[in-house]
Amino acid sequence: MSYEVHIERSGIRAIIDLQGEPDAITGWTGNALPDFPQRPNTASCRGEICLFWVAAERWLLHAPLEREAELQALAPPQDAPVEISAVLVSDTLTFFTIAGRDAAQIVAIACPLDTHISVFVDNAVSYTEAFGLKALLRRIPDGFELAIESSFADLLADYLARATAS
Repeated sequence: MSYEVHIERSGIRAIIDLQGEPDAITGWTGNALPDFPQRPNTASCRGEICLFWVAAERWLLHAPLEREAELQALAPPQDAPVEISAVLVSDTLTFFTIAGRDAAQIVAIACPLDTHISVFVDNAVSYTEAFGLKALLRRIPDGFELAIESSFADLLADYLARATAS
């Protein structure tokens, strides 16, 4: 079967892993961050900078890699108060974009998570697995972003290529 899908290894992104209560984080960063998402497992964005709600009191501050210095200025890990954990983890995840008419079918092959739009809504984001590996999945316009630990990126690229082979 041939799939109408485009898969691109989009590489590493700027990411700061934040842990703590939203009020404490806002008190520390002021209004520098995007608004906190209103629902678990969703993202809130201000331009290219996004805040992902990935677990109880756990957030990923996310942006293109070229904006890493800006992220560090918004939420400087070295200045985090004791009730907040802020760790720069940019080099730990490699992102893949899966887009096109059949993107959901490819994600269904890779991932056990129900990604139907009625459940995994616009801007949904969640940790799950892809081909048995821990992964971060996000719905984007026209498809999904899938992030995997960087050391497994070549393996995921191979699995995705095999899943889309005719």
